[in-house]
Amino acid sequence: MKNLFYTFLTILLFGGLSSFGQNDLVIVDQGAVYSEGMTETTLEVGLASAYVDRGQVINDNPVFQPQLTLSQYNYSLNLWANYDFGANMDNVRNAVSEFDIAFAYSLPVDINQMAFDIGLINYNYPGNGDSSNPSTTELFLSSTFLSFQNIFTSSVTMFADIQEYPGVYFLFDVFAPYELSEYVGLIYGFSAGYGNTSYNDEKWSVNPSNSNNDAGWTDFNFYVNASYEVSDTLTAAASLNYMSLNGSAYESAAKDIGFQANQILWGAVNLAYDF
Repeated sequence: MKNLFYTFLTILLFGGLSSFGQNDLVIVDQGAVYSEGMTETTLEVGLASAYVDRGQVINDNPVFQPQLTLSQYNYSLNLWANYDFGANMDNVRNAVSEFDIAFAYSLPVDINQMAFDIGLINYNYPGNGDSSNPSTTELFLSSTFLSFQNIFTSSVTMFADIQEYPGVYFLFDVFAPYELSEYVGLIYGFSAGYGNTSYNDEKWSVNPSNSNNDAGWTDFNFYVNASYEVSDTLTAAASLNYMSLNGSAYESAAKDIGFQANQILWGAVNLAYDF
């Protein structure tokens, strides 16, 4: 059996049960989880009661989120999709509303209990049927502190759009893993998102060109993930997540833009199969 800590870390960072939505943490650090020459292919299927991304409730109805990850040496390729059963904020339903392609490289930096990743994420929105939400690409840089006195793990990730939208978003995350048995484990954690002025103007305004938002904390998240290692190749997991926006300014912006909630409690179930 694989070490459960790394099993949980894989599920959390791959995004299948992330409390932040797909756009926040996509690629697990390969140097931390896999041996140098090991080829890993993982197919994941997830069913969530909502789609929440960086404090923005895109859909408060159930969604289906499959993904495929290929990794070898320090490289990872991740394909991810979101299928909306009920209408999302753009009134897309019974269709694939988002398809993302992510590529990451784990830097070969030899620092004890730390990992560094760099990568690109390309976002596509095939279900919209118009140009109101064009495809775009982000660069991300991530630093993960794998443990602190074997109590908790922390990370900070920077996302910067290099195609359509200005601005930079930072995700800060702290979580604690617990191994309840050889096959069952638990992770609970807290994350917070911070956008610079350009990011908040673009993402939290009806008319970004006339906006004058300040840089600041946008969203706070609490989550707990439970995982069961069914076999060497199959892992089942479930999560419970709570998101809240930071103050009335973001709550008003969310209402004006059309996001479907200011705060939300949502859950997800996930199956991950390693080939």
